[in-house]
Amino acid sequence: MRDLIQDERTTAQKRKIASETCSLLLLALMIAILVQQYVLNLPFVNYAVEFICFFGACCYILIRNIASGIDLFSRKTTGIKSVLISSLICGLTICIVTGIANYARYGENATPNIWLITLAITFLCGTAAAFLGFSLIHYFNNKRQKDIEDELDEEEDDLG
Repeated sequence: MRDLIQDERTTAQKRKIASETCSLLLLALMIAILVQQYVLNLPFVNYAVEFICFFGACCYILIRNIASGIDLFSRKTTGIKSVLISSLICGLTICIVTGIANYARYGENATPNIWLITLAITFLCGTAAAFLGFSLIHYFNNKRQKDIEDELDEEEDDLG
């Protein structure tokens, strides 16, 4: 009987290890995608499986967290502020990655003005797309948090 009971600390540690493993695998998939796309200049067909696995896993994690009622945005900061900051960071990251890749491919042939305009457009489009995505996540997260609060209020009213 004692073998059937698991120590809470052991269970928590096993879950933490599994979570860290998942994070490391997602990071490895992202690096593999970037290397195949920008360093090796391979066509999308060669890394489509990694791309689908990475974004599928990210979507699953996101949906499960929201469905489980885990608040993805800190209550200490305003939600829209987090959305804006995340969007700017994401847009900047997209701009840097594509800027480096484009410079590596076309560096000798590119004119500085066109290259800077391309970077600015990439930053604006990346930030706008990220803002749209983060805004949707923020909306669904807030909706789920409101539903949970309503359920708890109903339970409290039923008990009182």
